[in-house]
Amino acid sequence: MKYLVIAAFVLASVAPAHAYIDAGSGSYVLQMAMAGILALAFTLKLAWGRVRDFFASLFIKTPPSETHIGG
Repeated sequence: MKYLVIAAFVLASVAPAHAYIDAGSGSYVLQMAMAGILALAFTLKLAWGRVRDFFASLFIKTPPSETHIGG
């Protein structure tokens, strides 16, 4: 219980940091978020194509190809 009281006291007594976020940091975070979203979209596109092809191969029957020997 005493640790909870100490943690509450530490969290309640926050001192000012006297710091700033660089203007380029926001741009960097935005670029990383966009890259993550695009990577996720590309990964889902590839996975969906593989799943679709798998089920298509199960349900769609292709006729056997005729092989001609000779001329």
